[in-house]
Amino acid sequence: MRSFQRFGDSDDTWFRVGEIGVTTTIGVAAVSIVYMFVWAFESAGRPITRALLLTSDDVLSGEVWRVFTWWIPIEPDIWTVILVVVFFMLGSQLEATMGRIRFSWFLATLTVVPAVLLTISGLNGLAFGLRFVEIGVLVAFAAHVPKAMFFFGIPAWAIAGIIVVIDALQFIDLGDDFSLVMLFTVSGLSLMLIRSMGFAEELEWLPKVPLPARLGGDPYRGANRRRERQSRNRPTHLSSVPQPSIADQTAQREVDALLDKVAEQGMDSLTRAEKRALEDHSKRLRKRRGS
Repeated sequence: MRSFQRFGDSDDTWFRVGEIGVTTTIGVAAVSIVYMFVWAFESAGRPITRALLLTSDDVLSGEVWRVFTWWIPIEPDIWTVILVVVFFMLGSQLEATMGRIRFSWFLATLTVVPAVLLTISGLNGLAFGLRFVEIGVLVAFAAHVPKAMFFFGIPAWAIAGIIVVIDALQFIDLGDDFSLVMLFTVSGLSLMLIRSMGFAEELEWLPKVPLPARLGGDPYRGANRRRERQSRNRPTHLSSVPQPSIADQTAQREVDALLDKVAEQGMDSLTRAEKRALEDHSKRLRKRRGS
């Protein structure tokens, strides 16, 4: 995995503000920072905050937007600042690895699915702030690069495990079943998503859930299915024709996946590295035709 990026230094951004490329991670961190000012200057009773946080009763009464907005309200203090910084550092690395679209779906799923499950579970409680989303990002990072060293030389997997256990013990002590279920739901969902999106290959014990390519699933699934159909329909007398090498087959699958991505999401969805891969493939084709 790449070393930590500089602020705004990314090839895969939504747009740029001056020299800063705005990624999903930067956008989420910026919303949290801005909301600390909203929290500080909000009127008595905190009507804005109360309208955004997650409570099962309010969602069931029709305020469904809360399953999308509960992470926005965040209280201003030094621990909140540290929380946002950690989210930015780890989220930037995951987004650089996954790509902005996959990472956006990852965060959206971590936000909506646990909120919906808690709502229909019948448990009473509330959730707000970036804490649970940050834990999901930490768990995903630790699953993808478990041996990455944090402070004092502690590996990522140990840091993630310690934090999840400490939070769980605190919720048990408080009798906060709502937050305890949210914690385990976010952590488990994060592991499932990072594995299903083609990362965290060391977690062989964790099954992959088939996902559409648009949502971060196997980008080669469509190309592989077409090849399987073609091989089944190929006449038997063609079996003696020399087959392309494994390297050529792998390269072709990658190109097919990129072409699928362009067809579904447009050329702008490709990262700089993916565009170079397509250009290299085009050059190889021209050389073969010229020879």
